[in-house]
Amino acid sequence: MSTAAAGASAQYQAQMNALKAMATIVEVDEETFRTLLRSRPHPTIVAGTTGALWFKRHTYLTSYDGFVFLLRADEALDFKSDCEGALYVQADKLTVPTF
Repeated sequence: MSTAAAGASAQYQAQMNALKAMATIVEVDEETFRTLLRSRPHPTIVAGTTGALWFKRHTYLTSYDGFVFLLRADEALDFKSDCEGALYVQADKLTVPTF
């Protein structure tokens, strides 16, 4: 096997391992996200912002039954009324893969 072929094979294997490690990400609307939060006693909410200085999107993640649910909003949202016992994590940097 040539060096180039070995490198390509290693890169392919690394990509497959990364896909196995990723959870399924499901993008939902705000009401569905709030319903998911209310259905758990102590959900974890990860929040972050993406975008440029003049346009920021607020991104929220939570998990439920092995899936990661994603909500994107133009303004910051408050989930305190939906789940009092939630663990709220403000991410310094949030990267969501796109396919």
